[in-house]
Amino acid sequence: MTVLLDLGDIPVIDNHCHAIQAADYPDPAQWRQLFTESPDELMRTTHSADTAFYRRLIRAMADFHGVHRTEAEVLAARARLSPEQLVSALFSDAKIGGVVIDTGYPAPESALSHEAFTAASGAGHVALQRLELTFQDLVAEHARYDDLVEALRHELADVRAAGFAGFKTIAAYRTGLDIRRWPDDEARASFARARNEVAASGSVRLGHKPLLDTLLHVAFEAAAEQRLPVQFHVGYGDPDADLRRAAPLELRAVFENRAYRSMDIVLLHGCWPYFREGAYLASVYGNVYLDLSYAIPFLSVTELTTMTRAALAIAPFGKLMYSSDGARVPELHWIGARDGRRALGTVLSELVEHDDLEPDEARDAGERILNGTAHRLYGFAIACHRTPS
Repeated sequence: MTVLLDLGDIPVIDNHCHAIQAADYPDPAQWRQLFTESPDELMRTTHSADTAFYRRLIRAMADFHGVHRTEAEVLAARARLSPEQLVSALFSDAKIGGVVIDTGYPAPESALSHEAFTAASGAGHVALQRLELTFQDLVAEHARYDDLVEALRHELADVRAAGFAGFKTIAAYRTGLDIRRWPDDEARASFARARNEVAASGSVRLGHKPLLDTLLHVAFEAAAEQRLPVQFHVGYGDPDADLRRAAPLELRAVFENRAYRSMDIVLLHGCWPYFREGAYLASVYGNVYLDLSYAIPFLSVTELTTMTRAALAIAPFGKLMYSSDGARVPELHWIGARDGRRALGTVLSELVEHDDLEPDEARDAGERILNGTAHRLYGFAIACHRTPS
């Protein structure tokens, strides 16, 4: 019988997550829509509550608040606490020692301030610059293509001094991960179409592939020069992302570009459902890391464990990082840490049982996945190591 490796005393650095909203969700329909990527109203208000993930979350929350295991009692219990109180209680319970925040979502005006979040969570904090938002602002500001490119190079000249630890791109949502080099005339024509959109609506959503790809290469050059990590949305998301073009193998040209070898590439969401491909890529490219996301996608424990088995089967342990992808409510950051330790503990225990690892090697792998690699990659100023027993 396998003895489960207990990782409960190891603080986590949440390698990929989002801000907490300063909002309440007392209405069940509003609450349920947080747990699906579907835009369909029936999915958001009804079917989202009929999943293994949601049922597990409600039971865990009920036990945490000490109430009956019903949605109504859980929502009533959480409504008695402010967002700051929820963050404080849940982050402490889950031993979340640090967070890497994608600043692109939710909108800053709807989120807890950096000061309020830091005070409530007690967690170390670094931020990532979402590239597409930067690009869109600059396209709207500049009428000439050459001015746009020059402004972008200036904007990204010293990313750390600007307060960011790296970049995040959602190109998978816009035009796909086959990020190419385009002839200059095609990039300029794409810019002209983007400017027409600005003239018509006052802003632009960068679905103009030659332009977006070209600006991404400018950003990748900056990341390589400054040795910055770049997170890529891969796989799972709302239907706005064409899953056929959001597979990690689409990034081959970026992986193979020797000029980018000093740019660490982090493939998000475990690349689910392409998690085997993501694990393979982390095993063959020295600068590619796989993010194991344990709250979003909204998966059963069985599937989380399957993803973890696939990742640890081939990828070096130092190339894997824990995350939740939690956003808007702290319950996602919390449940991700709980379920992530559980899945990792199960799989590492199996590796010990099958003589792949010694117990101390399994413990070391768990620490690196939960915090050590992220601590190094993002330059955390805090120590996020195992707490003494």
